[in-house]
Amino acid sequence: MSEKRFPSPVRVVSSNSSLIVSTVWEAVEYLKRWPSKRGRDYRVARQHCLDALDGLRSPHAAQASFITAAKTAGLLV
Repeated sequence: MSEKRFPSPVRVVSSNSSLIVSTVWEAVEYLKRWPSKRGRDYRVARQHCLDALDGLRSPHAAQASFITAAKTAGLLV
């Protein structure tokens, strides 16, 4: 599997950790241990990231969905 990089890194912060997410794979791994409610934005981000890994969606689109989910969850600085 080739590495699918986000156009720019995303910093996510929860009550006990901070992480820089730079690739679609890192986003998928972070989504597996999502520290917040798993609502609609979470589900969309997860699907878009998986689609990007499969080449069905761009890393840019996956990043946009990931950022939306992180904002909704209050995980962006």
